[in-house]
Amino acid sequence: MRLILSIVLLSYLNYVTPLFCYWNTGCPYRFFGTKTPYNMVRGDIRDSLVKLTDCEPVSVWGLIRHGKMNPSGDYVKQMKDAMFIKDYVASSYEHGNSSLCAQDVESLQNWTPDKGLFDKDSQLSEEGYQEMVGLGKRLRKAFSKLLEQLSTQDYTFRSVNEKVGQDSIKGFVEGFGNKVQVEPPKSGYDSILPYATCGKYIKDVKHNNDSIAEAAKYQASSEFLASKDRIQRRLGIDNSLSEANYIAIWDFCRFTSSGINNKFSPWCALFTTEDLKVMEYADDLREYYSHGYGTPMNKLFGEIAMAELLKSFRNVKEGNGKKIEAYITRASTMEMVYAALGLFKDASPLPGNARKSDRKWRTSKFAGFASNLIAVLNKCGKKESDDYNVVFYLNEEPLRTLCKEGVCTWKEFEDRLAPFLNTNLDFCEFTVPPEHSK
Repeated sequence: MRLILSIVLLSYLNYVTPLFCYWNTGCPYRFFGTKTPYNMVRGDIRDSLVKLTDCEPVSVWGLIRHGKMNPSGDYVKQMKDAMFIKDYVASSYEHGNSSLCAQDVESLQNWTPDKGLFDKDSQLSEEGYQEMVGLGKRLRKAFSKLLEQLSTQDYTFRSVNEKVGQDSIKGFVEGFGNKVQVEPPKSGYDSILPYATCGKYIKDVKHNNDSIAEAAKYQASSEFLASKDRIQRRLGIDNSLSEANYIAIWDFCRFTSSGINNKFSPWCALFTTEDLKVMEYADDLREYYSHGYGTPMNKLFGEIAMAELLKSFRNVKEGNGKKIEAYITRASTMEMVYAALGLFKDASPLPGNARKSDRKWRTSKFAGFASNLIAVLNKCGKKESDDYNVVFYLNEEPLRTLCKEGVCTWKEFEDRLAPFLNTNLDFCEFTVPPEHSK
């Protein structure tokens, strides 16, 4: 009887004793899917610049996702609805029902929303603006000789027709330092957001639940439900959390963590590292089927954007091009471009019935806020028969999977992208206003 009593007591103690304390953990998990702050995953192009013998950069082309933004309407509603959890956690801890650490509970209780989190719906946050300023500064510094003096015909800076994008390009050119002009956004079709006017995409993907079927399957899986139950137990809350509450907690964690300040949100303390990996996978599934390899037409949209890159560098070779072109777009376009280039492709489609932990498709690493794909055209040799090569950078690190050591010969570059010049959107069937794709 004494043995049985001891086992019961130990079980109880294991339940209320913290497994770990988030506030002083050495290395918090920082991968939050498409809402990952840029500074948590970026490199520094000034340090990682590929330097080639007898070559000099003659043109830079960049496709960049907008900076960190405040949550949009649906996110805001769910997050506001979940604010009650903050008080529940404190009450539960006081009654000895929570396995959270005292400091983590206190930090959550002291937390208040930053200005703009809820009342500046879908707008660029201050951190997002600083992400773009920093990227502009580093890019100009890395290619200072090329970009030191720019006349109006030497550059193009443009954003998609959205306020978050337009504010992002302002931050980018501010960091760039030169007094340059931003080209007005296009009101209709735009090659850097080609799916936005495609009726077939809007009908068959955007407004079709089939595109999120695998994510829904995963959210009904034993692993996802076990994670939800684990959080419920850690918090010591009597009433069951709804799925919307569960997701809202994660949104609090990722929207209110800062890469600029290297500061993680106290909301993240409600998750274990394993729980965060579960949430990340659910996000990856949604993106994979909505914007990645899971839907064949996505690759075609990416080819449209990459055809623009090829045309740009061909113009430079012919003496009519730009020293720099930079375009601000959405995460969706970034993912479509990766699909067009064959990047981060798994051997088989991502399954919804079980998490694929060793997957290549990790949006945290390539489609977070301010994520970017930079291509640099280098001119080599000093003879009339000059040679050219192209180096790609992903989030300011050399992209080594496209070509050997990350350096593509002009032939390799052209052979890969030239077929994209024939890509068209005839399959779209009908066009829609771009705002319908939001």
